Amino acid sequence: MIIKNIFYSIIASSILFSAAVNAKTNVIWWEYSEEGSGLNDALVKYIQDGFNQSQDSVNLEIIFKEGEYNEATRTALLAGVGPDIVSSSGATYVAKYASGGFLMSLEEVAEKNGWKDKILPWAYNTGVFGGELYSLPKNYESMLYFYNKTLFEENGWSLPTNLGEYEELAEKVQAKGMYPFAYGSSGWPMTHEHLAGNYLNTVAGPDSVYKAMIGEKEWTAPEFVEALELLKKHMMAGYWSGSLENYYAVGWDDFSAQFHNREAAMLQIGSWGFEIATALEGDEWGWAPLPILTNDGGEPNYQLSVGGTLSVNAASKNKNAAAEVLNWIVSNRETIVEFTKSRNFGAWLMPLYYEASDFGDDVDPRLRDYLVDFSERTGNGHYGYTTWTYYPPEAGTHIWKDMEVVWAGDITVKDFLAEQQKLWEKARKNDELLPIAAR
Repeated sequence: MIIKNIFYSIIASSILFSAAVNAKTNVIWWEYSEEGSGLNDALVKYIQDGFNQSQDSVNLEIIFKEGEYNEATRTALLAGVGPDIVSSSGATYVAKYASGGFLMSLEEVAEKNGWKDKILPWAYNTGVFGGELYSLPKNYESMLYFYNKTLFEENGWSLPTNLGEYEELAEKVQAKGMYPFAYGSSGWPMTHEHLAGNYLNTVAGPDSVYKAMIGEKEWTAPEFVEALELLKKHMMAGYWSGSLENYYAVGWDDFSAQFHNREAAMLQIGSWGFEIATALEGDEWGWAPLPILTNDGGEPNYQLSVGGTLSVNAASKNKNAAAEVLNWIVSNRETIVEFTKSRNFGAWLMPLYYEASDFGDDVDPRLRDYLVDFSERTGNGHYGYTTWTYYPPEAGTHIWKDMEVVWAGDITVKDFLAEQQKLWEKARKNDELLPIAAR
């Protein structure tokens, strides 16, 4: 009987030991739901399942939230609960969460695992607040120049490299009965800030933009006036869809059609424009960095933008396991490439150091060349600044919302920039500025 009891005790102990060994730490991640787009399934396949299959100690579960998930996350954090991994729409949210003590510092994890050698410096720094790293960038965007290469070859046109060539090319395109650029703001008036940002960065130049953002130069400086006066001149000249009225009336489908059917020769748009370019049929398309229009514009560069962030909840009981998930993501570049490739490089293009060898033969060489060129240029400090990533909320809204008043002639560019200056001063006084990639 004693032997029997000993035997059962050994069996019971073995079962308990086995259960303890096999028990996994659960890590919960809340993410915005994009049901119907395929992104949810891709996140599960490449990130959730990929991580879970890579090890045996942590079980990652991504829970998709409908509606305003930023608000749901904020409410949960304020209550001292919420997910282990905090996802947000950008640095604005991270700044508030970090200042409130709701996020775990990732500084030690980053140093231990060499994140600075894996993430492009400018993108890494967008997650640094008060000298500590609190978030990782999920995606990046930039502004580009797309053009109908076949049309250019047929007419003997060349991509412009300065203002004279830029305006000369526009005149040649218009002389052929076409629009220089396909674009419009119907349904999304924030496109105004895309154009404003392009001219601020290619006319005044990134150095001047940076100095204005950190308070070393005022937005009313002559180079900024010149930039937005030039934008107004070109808008009135019908560079975008033929006229200001057309520009206001044209939406995504319309200006995509303009590019596809040769109504317009070019697109001056964000990297999401690859979706339009790759749908071009019959003609060949090309891309290039935006042309620098003045001597102040500096070297050809890419404006920087981060779309979405990842952090660790300071109230999580599984902070180390959550940090392990983030490290796996940063350290598995090949998985990220496969993931973003499955989304036509329109989502989860993390700003890592990419090389041509990271992309297979099934990736369009033009896309591959852009990804590599972006990595090289921005890694070497040749970058500008998008308004929607680096401008504080009120100034960011003003730059697109009141632009229509300028184009209508109701206020001057100088008056517009004077108001922009006031909004930056207000944001600086209220400590509302966001991390800015230094030069």
